[in-house]
Amino acid sequence: MKDTMKDTPENRKKLGQFVAQEVENDGRIPHFTKEAVAEVIKEAQRRAGKKDSLTLKLRDLGGLVRAAGDVAVEEDASEVTVEHVYEAKKQSRTLEQQIADRYIVQRKEYSVFNNEGSAIGCINGLAVIGNSSGIVLPIAAEAAPSQSKEEGKIIAAGKLGDIAKEAVQNVGAIIKKSIGKDISNYDIHIQFVQSYDGVEGDSASVSMATAIISAIEDIPIDQTLALTGSLSVRGNVLPVGGVTYKIEAAAESGMKRVLIPASNKDDVLIEKRYQDKIEIIPVNTLIEVLEYALVGPKKEKFIKDLKQNKIEKIKDIIPKASDILNSNPSSSKN
Repeated sequence: MKDTMKDTPENRKKLGQFVAQEVENDGRIPHFTKEAVAEVIKEAQRRAGKKDSLTLKLRDLGGLVRAAGDVAVEEDASEVTVEHVYEAKKQSRTLEQQIADRYIVQRKEYSVFNNEGSAIGCINGLAVIGNSSGIVLPIAAEAAPSQSKEEGKIIAAGKLGDIAKEAVQNVGAIIKKSIGKDISNYDIHIQFVQSYDGVEGDSASVSMATAIISAIEDIPIDQTLALTGSLSVRGNVLPVGGVTYKIEAAAESGMKRVLIPASNKDDVLIEKRYQDKIEIIPVNTLIEVLEYALVGPKKEKFIKDLKQNKIEKIKDIIPKASDILNSNPSSSKN
């Protein structure tokens, strides 16, 4: 079943009609101003979670309409305004959102994650509870010499789904491809800190790779930064879901910067109250992630070596391509 529809003028008009129908069906609340309807439609965009889309979860959206109407009734207002919709969004949070709020508060109180300073092998990943609530997902990595004569292992602690398990196993290949480091000489331990509800999907693969590289290279990670993104085997950062809610969770948790896949930048529709709290940085590759995430005296040389290795690989590929063309002259006609 579809949970989104295209963001078109026609569908926006349908949502406007939906708001009017909810008002009529309720029978107690006043009608919405055009600006208030526009804010409900904007919320429909946010809840869709991707660009050029509107949510079709109309039960939740109807709850927002009625809550905004109740706020207006309490104030004895003749119309529902944008301010009433804003207030309703604060008050009518879903059970998932309330759970996420509690997670954030508890993790702040018990220092489950850091939002200051730097640390080796520790990173603030981001996750989504349900479909509309973000949380900070702290990840810790430790690297030790391999106990096996054959090869090292990547051992992940936490309740992981199948896709998350595959993402963990792929990280080793990605790191070798991206930075030229063979991690088979290490036993890598990864912990998803207090992930009692489990981890599914591969949107933490960028975070995992960064934490492992930090642990292997003994280079600290900036703890004022949070990030999300999937990784291809070539080290490219791929889009993920729920990016708006993840950014808001990072801001709510006191982070200063957040890294997101560049291909997700048009999906971002954070609320105004978060816009001045956090810097959003789109990234395309793992090397870009490392440039922003790593800190300390070893960082500059490490990044310089990575870029130089990449240039050398390209230089090595060009002669090989030339040899292929020269050995097959007919291919140059294509």
